[in-house]
Amino acid sequence: MCETRYLTVIGTAVTATPVELDELAKHVLAFEHDRARHDRTKEAEIRVEFDMTPARYYQVLNRVIDSPAALAYDPQLVSRLQRLRHARTSARAARSFVAPGAAPEGREEER
Repeated sequence: MCETRYLTVIGTAVTATPVELDELAKHVLAFEHDRARHDRTKEAEIRVEFDMTPARYYQVLNRVIDSPAALAYDPQLVSRLQRLRHARTSARAARSFVAPGAAPEGREEER
């Protein structure tokens, strides 16, 4: 197990503070390592394994992968999960939302 230490400045003294993952965070990372797909069967497994909704699980997962301790614990997995999240976020931001029958932005239909 990898232990990460962060330096904390208190006045003029510098102390090292160990930061470790809790059991839930380790369990979430192990689950993601074993089940890389994102489909309905994974959502059912999340409900059984963690006794929480998939939405809550993904909130926890996002918090975990933003943690420096998680990056120290399993850098390859956490980097992959961050990369996938960034790709999904970018794809979502690039979508255009135009109502059916409405003109795209910048082009008004003349009536």
